[in-house]
Amino acid sequence: MTRADSGNCMGQPRQEGEIHRADPAYKRQMWGWFFFTVAASAVVLFALDRWLDTLRAGMAVDQGYAFAVWLQRLTAGLCVVFATAAVAFGVWLRRLAAATQRDRRWPPNNMRTSSDIRVRYLTSADALVTQFRAGAAVLFVLATLLLAWAAWLLLAG
Repeated sequence: MTRADSGNCMGQPRQEGEIHRADPAYKRQMWGWFFFTVAASAVVLFALDRWLDTLRAGMAVDQGYAFAVWLQRLTAGLCVVFATAAVAFGVWLRRLAAATQRDRRWPPNNMRTSSDIRVRYLTSADALVTQFRAGAAVLFVLATLLLAWAAWLLLAG
């Protein structure tokens, strides 16, 4: 039995060096989202700087207590935002793991990619499934810790 035949015996067509081709429209869409994220982040950072300047101006009146309270609230809000992002990414990883396990192929057949990717089959894809699930579990633990920290910050202030 040759190496090429062994892939067919398992019910999986296998071609050595198979490439999952990129979707040009998806690549343009990803670059658009990237530039939007950069621009939105710059606006948010500028607004944050202006807001912190107004808080600093009032610091002399109350010896910084209001500044500390607002800073705790801001930190708690950022914890909630990062926890939400971690949960969303963890859910996406779990779905990706399920699709990879179902197809026993990475990337899954219906996945759109922004660059050409070499296809991984069978045990190599199964190893990725384990890594995706472990990554998702770590993200869920991180989100829990961030939410606990946010609750502590809000209750302490």
